[in-house]
Amino acid sequence: MKHLTLTLVAICIFAIASGQRLETLHSFEHSVTAATQLETHNALTAGIEARFTQRGGGNILFSEDFSNGFDGINGNGAWTTSDNANDSLWVYVAPGNAGYYSNGDATGVSHPGGEFSTNIGPLESGTPENGWMIFDCDYFNTPIATGVQDTDGSLTSPLIDFSDDGSVILNWDQYFRYCCYPYAPIYVDVTNDAGVTWTTFDGHGSFIEAANTQSANPLPSTLDISCVAAYSDSVQIRFTYTQAPETGAAYSHYYWGIDDVVVSSNDNADDLAMVQLTNGDVFNVWEYRVTPMEQAIPAADGGVLAGVLYRNNGTDNQEDVAVLVEVLNEAGDEVLASVTETLATVYSFANGLNCPANSQDTLYIPTGWEPSTTGNYILRSTITSGSSSDVSPEDNTMSRVIVYTDDEYGHDDESILDGEMFPRESDLPGLYDPTGQGNFYHMVNSGSTAYGITVEFGPNCGLSIGGNVAELEFESRLYFYDGAVGITDSPFESTFWTYDTDWSNAGPIYLAFEDPIELDADAVYFAGVIAEYESEGGLTVNAQLNSDTDNSTGEYNVTGDGDYVWFTSQTYTPSVRLILGERVAVDELASLNGINLGQNTPNPATNSTVFSFEISQSRSIAFEVRDLSGRVVTRINEGTLGAGNHTITYDVSALSSGLYTYTLIADDISVTKKMVVR
Repeated sequence: MKHLTLTLVAICIFAIASGQRLETLHSFEHSVTAATQLETHNALTAGIEARFTQRGGGNILFSEDFSNGFDGINGNGAWTTSDNANDSLWVYVAPGNAGYYSNGDATGVSHPGGEFSTNIGPLESGTPENGWMIFDCDYFNTPIATGVQDTDGSLTSPLIDFSDDGSVILNWDQYFRYCCYPYAPIYVDVTNDAGVTWTTFDGHGSFIEAANTQSANPLPSTLDISCVAAYSDSVQIRFTYTQAPETGAAYSHYYWGIDDVVVSSNDNADDLAMVQLTNGDVFNVWEYRVTPMEQAIPAADGGVLAGVLYRNNGTDNQEDVAVLVEVLNEAGDEVLASVTETLATVYSFANGLNCPANSQDTLYIPTGWEPSTTGNYILRSTITSGSSSDVSPEDNTMSRVIVYTDDEYGHDDESILDGEMFPRESDLPGLYDPTGQGNFYHMVNSGSTAYGITVEFGPNCGLSIGGNVAELEFESRLYFYDGAVGITDSPFESTFWTYDTDWSNAGPIYLAFEDPIELDADAVYFAGVIAEYESEGGLTVNAQLNSDTDNSTGEYNVTGDGDYVWFTSQTYTPSVRLILGERVAVDELASLNGINLGQNTPNPATNSTVFSFEISQSRSIAFEVRDLSGRVVTRINEGTLGAGNHTITYDVSALSSGLYTYTLIADDISVTKKMVVR
């Protein structure tokens, strides 16, 4: 059994896996960029999805919506600011998006107001119309041509009396973006002695730390600060932007918006909760959604390793806690393996052995199970207390689908590819910067051979900045990872490709390596695609957003000094999978057998669409349409058709909006493409 805390181990992982990011400090003309319209849209969409039931929910002990600016509401008293820029960083954004400093001087702009943040728009908090606060370091450092200053500053509440309150939960709405290292420079400090001593909490909420990446807008966040504030009559809370201790001086740009600060009590005494369930060790190695059978962990070595992240959301310590882990068949009606670990005590946030208490704890449980056949399985965990009745048993159980295949190794969930990773536009007119996307893989067992990778390219892959088809040359690479030098300087094998626009949004495209590559047990590899030079066509890859909790993603991008390296610590997971079996590309196999499936038209489809295909000889023909869960929603049997061109008109009016696949089945050969229904 391995019992770890998230905070300390996560810091170690970033320091090791992302060491190449810390070689030099930044030069902002290379590394600071404006958010794209797609990034802005994704941040707003994520903000809608990010609203969740926060801890607390009891009596409101303190609230601040900043409708009265720095002076505070409800007679609570004023908020004070401190920074290293002569009070030129914290801004009250009044109704109409007009900015004012704490001394009452108008900024004269809408915020965020910096040259790199102007298109992000205001904080979409619960009450943005009556004002909110922003630490606008981007605006302070605009224009960048006049120089850059690393920024520090805090926004401090008035004194608050919690002497009658044994539970103190802080909630607030925020959004932020920061540059240029992965560690978030935003914190919440709490004092119970009127500012003599302060206790520091991480302030980035559920945001997966990553530089230059926008958080959700809004990002509702919550902290249990009871270990400092409970039963204290001289409490202050301050929101602090400062240089992250992992890097030192490094942060000067973008913004941090704050609104709707609410402090409430927690009325729930007994409330255990599952936070995350992983298939593997997310902190010291990686986890996988899709695993080839030959890399399954043998039962003799512990079998599937379940990582159970849990926490006590209640006010009482929980005794005799049982953590049950089960492996079930795909239908969920048969338990294939079951194991239980017990914990003597799970402390509440107020009673934790450390203050601040860990946001969650992690327990690794070997199941002793390994698959005997390929297929989908369900990993499920349930946490219960032997000393209480849980107030919200619905969050005591969590499950996830794990997949075992003949030859695929992958981190992403193909049914949730909800983002497209774009390169930046180059300083050279009409060209994109170098770019790349990839994932880490490690070999548990010996005897595997890598034959290639599959990639789901984005719908805009191969297009120019103006949206026209353009030439794109790129490479597929397998790096033999050397942790001492990082991905960029590790040796690799490479295969060169010219992009085919038929690959855009067409499902997984198999890219064979020039020669098969033998893999060693206990070794680490990094597989990806890379356009190492500026190009007219953009290399884009579909990805699963807000998912990279195991630091398995790598992105090829520019450093502060203008060099291009592989960066880890991303928030997303690109659809890049390592293939450990010899295979022929689907389109190539179909072409060799005289079968050609075209893209449906129109696409997106609203009422009906047409499938076009060509066969060079008489074959038995069927079509299947599937949703992204893989469920067949329609099967069309055409019988035997003769050689030539054929079309099938398909009514999509009964389908929900979304992404679907359609598959031509010609005798025993299948070809699949994607379509969008609106």
